Amino acid sequence: MFEHDPGLAGSTFSGVLLGATEQDQFVFPPGTKPDSIRSYFGMVVPHHRDRIRASLYLYMCAFRGLLVQFIWASVRFADEGLSISAYTFVDFPEQSCYVTIEKESSRFPMAQSQQPENKNRSTPSLPERATGYKQEVEKVVREVGEHPLYELKRSCSFRNLAEKIEFVKDIQSIATSHIQTEKFLVIGADGATKTFHAVHNMNEFDEAAVRQLLEKYLSPVPDFELFQMTSSDGCPFVLFVVPKQKRRRILAKVTVEDSTDAKSKIVLREGDLWTKGTSTGKRLAKPEDWDEIYEEVIETETERRTRQRTAHALEMATAREKVRLSYGQSSLPSFFTDEEFPALMENLCSAQDGPRFNVLLERLRDDLVEGWHQIGAYEESPALLANPAASLLGLRERVRENIKNVFRPAMHWLTLAGIYVVKNSGPVAFLDAVADLLKEVFDTSHQLVMARSLTPLGATSPSADEHVSHTVPALESLVSLHLIGAYLTKRKRFQYLRSLFRPDVYPAGQRLSEQERKTLMAFWPLGLGCGEPAELQYRAGKINHCAKRIETDLSYLHLFGSGTTATGALCQYELCLELNSHVAMPSDDTQESSAYVAKMYPEMYFTFWPSLIAFPLEYIHGLALTLFSEIKKAKPDLLKLILFDSAFVGFLTRPGSDMVFARFLSGLASNQAQLHMEMRRFPSMQFWPKELDAAIKQSRRNKT
Repeated sequence: MFEHDPGLAGSTFSGVLLGATEQDQFVFPPGTKPDSIRSYFGMVVPHHRDRIRASLYLYMCAFRGLLVQFIWASVRFADEGLSISAYTFVDFPEQSCYVTIEKESSRFPMAQSQQPENKNRSTPSLPERATGYKQEVEKVVREVGEHPLYELKRSCSFRNLAEKIEFVKDIQSIATSHIQTEKFLVIGADGATKTFHAVHNMNEFDEAAVRQLLEKYLSPVPDFELFQMTSSDGCPFVLFVVPKQKRRRILAKVTVEDSTDAKSKIVLREGDLWTKGTSTGKRLAKPEDWDEIYEEVIETETERRTRQRTAHALEMATAREKVRLSYGQSSLPSFFTDEEFPALMENLCSAQDGPRFNVLLERLRDDLVEGWHQIGAYEESPALLANPAASLLGLRERVRENIKNVFRPAMHWLTLAGIYVVKNSGPVAFLDAVADLLKEVFDTSHQLVMARSLTPLGATSPSADEHVSHTVPALESLVSLHLIGAYLTKRKRFQYLRSLFRPDVYPAGQRLSEQERKTLMAFWPLGLGCGEPAELQYRAGKINHCAKRIETDLSYLHLFGSGTTATGALCQYELCLELNSHVAMPSDDTQESSAYVAKMYPEMYFTFWPSLIAFPLEYIHGLALTLFSEIKKAKPDLLKLILFDSAFVGFLTRPGSDMVFARFLSGLASNQAQLHMEMRRFPSMQFWPKELDAAIKQSRRNKT
């Protein structure tokens, strides 16, 4: 019977009531091996009447469904049966709790002693373990003989090449087989006669010498223990104890040829993997053996990365829940999920709850800005200065893990926060705060001294995941700004656009010169050559990179609808940026507006290189037609929202400004044609809406 522990009734812990049936085994997450879960989450408990293994698996859906360790569980026993109560310090779905009950007859062998477990008993000493092994081995040899857990060899001499290599293959095959707890190799025992035979070359079985021998032939060397023992009838024998290996991919590192006979033969081949699987006989690994080995490696690596990804947050989650338990409802959830975050943002926006929204941003800032201190990224690394070659890989891995497990998850939530402010018509001040934090994140790229040293100048990366340098914060904040801008353009919520024009920054990438000037962060001021993704070198790079981010993230894809819709929204957003750049930069049509900019913003420049010209201009037809109509009628309702300086409205609503805008669009088409020619492609035909087409043709005639 499974029930809540009555001793904890009324507790403010969030409990999970676990139900049970008559089945031996209950639900596991799809694709997860029970053995693997047990080794990580399981706990073995005895029952006073019957031997039962009860394993409580408590999963937490942190960071979009990733697996992390359980926090706390209570197990007690009652006369009527076994009771388990599980409690967590964080609020997670009840359906993510799983229980397995297995009786002794289960196919999974019990690793523990048959004696009831004493929780207060200390770990057995080495003499106690040796005595236990000796007693167990004698019983197996005399009563059982050969067994999948016990390999028995009558003798072995390392002076004989064939016997030596056979011993190496024995150890390799045991270490690469399925091991629940331990397996054993006994030298000095005959499985057929079930008797011990004295080993007369005990001096060869020194642990250091054996380890050196295995190191010569195997990589990596398996974990093992060696015991020299004497049976009860006075026969010396050698016992090898082989525990479950951290890595089962143990390969022969050399090829060995035996030339003692007239015809030489290869007894060990480089790259061979000998295994026993679940049987007693050793054999070369089959494809299915390799599949299992690699699957185990993948699971282990997944667990390791999951622990790394969530470890930094678990302490904060526990602390926040303690506050909640003491003072009531916490201000925000300890963790976010893609399902819960939209509801949180709806609540914050509808209530216009600025204090709680600021707390949310402050939490994200801890990971986005302060989190780099945890790996020393803001200072020169003494190890890197002392020995660059030896420390470079280790430092790169530290930076990579911080980016993957701390920085990018927080940037994901910050981007979604900005998008959901727009979606839920939240206060403009909320998006202002998001933009301000994005600026601070961008600026950290100038301060990551250690990370700057990890990438050679001029390097690129095949993907964003391989981008490990000081420009990661700059690139990710620019992508975030582009995604928010594309979404507000898609939803036609242009009243938020000026929030994205707030941040002004120095370009990131190369070291700043004394003459460097600021620009709008929205104009993507990122120099290349510091390990950025290679696709950014191309004109289509910005939009392709952002669209790919949307297509590969279900949260973003749900908001945009499809990759095509996202690409169109990104092009329309870049049209707004390019129009601002066009008005601010000197040209025949913008002499007055550019003079105004030079006077009002003397320390800034406003160059923008749009990616939109690498895509069909049909994406921008609708927005361009709306702007053209407003300029022509001098009714700048939308125009006032998309220009970063309200004074620009006056320059674009004067008589003749419709031709200025038409020439601006014509320039985009000309730049696109030039780009196509550079790419050795025929320029595409332009089919502007009728009103725009007539205006563009008229503007060309006026210019000539």
